[in-house]
Amino acid sequence: MGMGVAVLSTWAQQSTPAQSPPTPAQAPAPSVSPQLPPPKVKQPMTEEQRAMLEQRLDAQWSKMSIEGKQNLMRLHRALTQMPADERKFIHERIERFLTMTPTERQRLRQNTLKWQEMTPEQRQQAREEFLKRRQEFEDKWSREHPGSEQPPSGNAAPAPPPSATTP
Repeated sequence: MGMGVAVLSTWAQQSTPAQSPPTPAQAPAPSVSPQLPPPKVKQPMTEEQRAMLEQRLDAQWSKMSIEGKQNLMRLHRALTQMPADERKFIHERIERFLTMTPTERQRLRQNTLKWQEMTPEQRQQAREEFLKRRQEFEDKWSREHPGSEQPPSGNAAPAPPPSATTP
């Protein structure tokens, strides 16, 4: 079996519940966020599908540079050593990025560049503005939905207006 399959199968075993059912502590909380699609349930592979996948992965692994293989192994080792909740957090963020539209990815890149160009003072001001807007959003939600604990997206408050994050 190729190293690529070993790496990916180990990751898959740790990140998908197909191998064993999650314990209540590991069970993912139901997502109410309208931004994320519902999780896809993967069907088990047939032996033929598994063999074809292994061949494709072995071919890809053999094409990778030594540096790429080392980097992948380092990242895999770091992920497997993380606590389950941190690994789940990272996995969700990667999935979110992979399912973004090209427009959303471009907006993310632009926001990253803006943030990197800001001075520490401007960043702090943007953080304060964001926290202020988040609190306003949560207060409004509480008034409009008495008895509810939090907004549906949990920690996702509305993004600050572009003028609040421009240098």
